[in-house]
Amino acid sequence: MSGAHFAEMKGIMQICRLYKNNLEKALELVWRVFEQCSKADYEEMGVRTFEHFIRRESMEESMDSGEMVFFGAYESNRLVGVVAMRSGFHVSLLFVEKAYQRRGVAWRLLRRAVAYCVEQNVKLRHITVNASPNGVPAYLAMGFYPMSEEQKKDGMRFTPMRLDLEGR
Repeated sequence: MSGAHFAEMKGIMQICRLYKNNLEKALELVWRVFEQCSKADYEEMGVRTFEHFIRRESMEESMDSGEMVFFGAYESNRLVGVVAMRSGFHVSLLFVEKAYQRRGVAWRLLRRAVAYCVEQNVKLRHITVNASPNGVPAYLAMGFYPMSEEQKKDGMRFTPMRLDLEGR
């Protein structure tokens, strides 16, 4: 997967695991894309909840404990997308720079993250995500399906979704 060409892109796309030394840039990308694409879907409390969730200190603790693993998409050494998996089966963050959206970057990130999770747990049969209103169409396009109607918690709107891994 690493090094495959995208016809729509100028360079070579690489997907690799991120560690704490990459975390600051990854979280900056997440916040920037959230502000551009998702913030308008949330009330102020939801924005503050998300901002608190992506605090570097808590993310580092989650990485140290093995609770969270991050992968990044790079084009010409520039980070253009990030995925974080929590508990080995839940997409906690999936953000791609606006200019790179709708070009397969999220799908490639997700495939790499799922492959990692399956390596850790060969019996893994599905992954989940709480998709933002803005993210639902992308997750549907990647094969996820809603498990319930949209919900709201701590000011954040989301649709619980699932991707079955049978036949992967």
